[in-house]
This record gives sequence, C-alpha cells and structure tokens, in this order.
Amino acid sequence: MEIIYQEINDILLEKIIVHYAVMEETIRKHIHFESGSYSLVALYENKPVGFISTYTKKWPVPLTSEKDAYIDIIEVDEQYRRKNIARGLISKTEKWAQDNGFIQIRSWSSDDKLEAIPMWHSLNYCMCPAKIWVEWCKEVVDGYYVVKKLN
Repeated sequence: MEIIYQEINDILLEKIIVHYAVMEETIRKHIHFESGSYSLVALYENKPVGFISTYTKKWPVPLTSEKDAYIDIIEVDEQYRRKNIARGLISKTEKWAQDNGFIQIRSWSSDDKLEAIPMWHSLNYCMCPAKIWVEWCKEVVDGYYVVKKLN
C-alpha cells in the first residue's frame, strides 16, 4: 500500500472535509494554515485516509520566550489504522518541527483514544494524565498530554 503525504492546501482541505463529513466543524477549527503551522494529509489512491495539523504554541508568562510545536489534530480512518499512517504523519511533522528549531513537540488526547497509547510510547513520547476544561462544551475532559524532546 503506497501512502502519499502532502501538505494540505485548499483543494485537499475540501477533499478531507468531504471524506470526514461528520467532522467538518472540527476539521475547519483545527487545521491550520497560518505562519508557523504545518498541516499534512495522507493519501491512498488519491483519497484522504489521515491528516495532522500542527501549529506554534507560545508558552505562558514567565516563559514567553519559549515555544513549541503543538499537534492540534491527528486522525486516521479506522480501516487504515495500524498501517503506520499515523506514524508517518507524526514523523514528517517532527522533521518539520526540528527543521524550524522547535525544542519539543506535544499534543493532548482525550482518554477515549487509548488505542493510541502504544503508538505514542513506540515513538518515544512521554505521557502525563490530565484533565482540561473544554470551553466550547463547558466541561472537564479526562485525557493525557504527550510530549517529545526534539534534538
């Protein structure tokens, strides 16, 4: 199976939205195109089967001079999971982050994504349980942070 990875542009964004129709609002909210961001799609036979979007996250006071790469969203079709597609998306994103001088890359996941934990461990990410306040749904969500120091 040959997977092609491409940076997301307007045409690919529309393909992703059509393919992941139930996630349209989430996709529009979490795929980034601004300066300091990197969004990538995995294509199989010209069909999106996964995507990732990362942006620069500045740290709060008193560490405002620090910043890192933050994976805002990563998704792989259920039928294409366990085929190293997420690993490919993350690997290419890590390279982008390293090339842009980021000291680390991180993300957060809700605890309903427990099947991803072995992947994060195999990619040498550290994990920390966390509860976060999600403003749009006005509730606390259990999950975990993942982070990897980049060389």
